[in-house]
Amino acid sequence: EVEQVRAGLGLENFYLYGHSWGGMLGIEYALQYQRHLKGLIISNMTASIPSYVASINELRRRLPADLQRTMEKYEAEEQYSAPEYEEILFRHVYNRHICRIDPWPEPMQRMFRHMNFQVYNTMQGPNEFVVTGTFKDWDRWNDLHSIRVPTLLLVGEHDTMSADDIRKMGQLIPNSRVVVLPGGSHCAMWDAQEPYFEALTGFLRDVEGGRI
Repeated sequence: EVEQVRAGLGLENFYLYGHSWGGMLGIEYALQYQRHLKGLIISNMTASIPSYVASINELRRRLPADLQRTMEKYEAEEQYSAPEYEEILFRHVYNRHICRIDPWPEPMQRMFRHMNFQVYNTMQGPNEFVVTGTFKDWDRWNDLHSIRVPTLLLVGEHDTMSADDIRKMGQLIPNSRVVVLPGGSHCAMWDAQEPYFEALTGFLRDVEGGRI
């Protein structure tokens, strides 16, 4: 079906961009159909969900002990929508590691207002910390060496993804470039906008110019 969509759109020798969950899809597509790609951009996504879980829990361990205890209390009761619990998530996690602009840009606010939480909960789980969904075991570390197309790997300095993980991906993908975005979070295209798009357009120019 994926190939039918590509063929129907007339796409050949094209760039594939994936952010966050889209980065997972980009990796999956490249592993099967990279013969059709000119380049791959993986934005703010590591190579496995267990790696993501390790990274997000490291951020959790940096929270004040009282906040951690409060989170654990609500999680034990499965009260993930409790106002106090959600307040901790937004103030101490999302506003630091998802998007660092205050207030959030209108498109991000709109996205949260219209987000399909049934899909999110099915695939991810209740929230960023409690990952129990269908993709919890997704892991492609051992397959990254098979991606041969020019690849750009982007990660924010304050991302929910580990910058060290993204650097490791860059070592495993033969023809890749890693850019850590100063001041950026998971949505670095907003809060590290200038370096984000400089990295993206520079990558495209270098691929077109045969320099990568």
